[in-house]
Amino acid sequence: MKKIVKKHEVIGNTFYFRFELINVYAFMKKFYTLIVLSILLGITSCKKEPGEIQGVVMQKIFDNEFRYLQRIQPAPEADVFLAEAGSFAVIDRVRTSFNGLFSFTGVEDGTYVVFVYSDDTARIASPVSIISEEISVKAGKTIWIDTLYSFKGIGVEKGNATISGKIWLINYKKNGYEIKDISLAQEVDVYLIYGNHKSYDIRTRTNYDGTFTFTNLLKGDYVVYVYSEAEDAFGNLTGATEKVAHKKFITINRDNQEVFVTDTIKLF
Repeated sequence: MKKIVKKHEVIGNTFYFRFELINVYAFMKKFYTLIVLSILLGITSCKKEPGEIQGVVMQKIFDNEFRYLQRIQPAPEADVFLAEAGSFAVIDRVRTSFNGLFSFTGVEDGTYVVFVYSDDTARIASPVSIISEEISVKAGKTIWIDTLYSFKGIGVEKGNATISGKIWLINYKKNGYEIKDISLAQEVDVYLIYGNHKSYDIRTRTNYDGTFTFTNLLKGDYVVYVYSEAEDAFGNLTGATEKVAHKKFITINRDNQEVFVTDTIKLF
């Protein structure tokens, strides 16, 4: 009976010892696995994530002489450039959306500037660069920069205002002081000057009822004029070869403004 007990003890000890070896091996395997994962996670966390630069481009719309601001609006489909702050070397280019927004993604840590091209308000050189302040990108951050304002000059017929009017014609007898009749001025040339331009910008003709219209005008100062026979101090026609311009001075100071003028011209 003792031998049997002893044998069982030996067998029991052997089984127990083998059981312990199996558990130590499993523990060491898990331990080394955790170490490797920790190292990999550490390497991944040390890798720098790229940043992002966002902003918006707005356009200040002027007349071609940059005297009158017409409106401020988002700049759609505008090229926006990202450059290194020191060397000004361009490293990326994007286009704005319909609302003037843009975004540079995947930007590495560093110092940058963003710029767009614009008309030159001094009208010396075109285009000129509108450049942002220096932008510092770090640790995968998203940076929103101040609004960039570009400038654009447009022609006189790119607005929304209207100048219209009506012209009457006084027909005189050959003596120059007796009125023969008064009628609507048909097919008469009417001229429009914008700002301080030296010659007229637009010319139109009166309709059958003496009316005329200039549409799609910018904000600013205008002169509308027609030619008439020369008069003396008493209003009598002189018969001079050179005709005189009857001028109306008009200021448009808001979008969609409508101005109506009348005038009278005299003919033999």
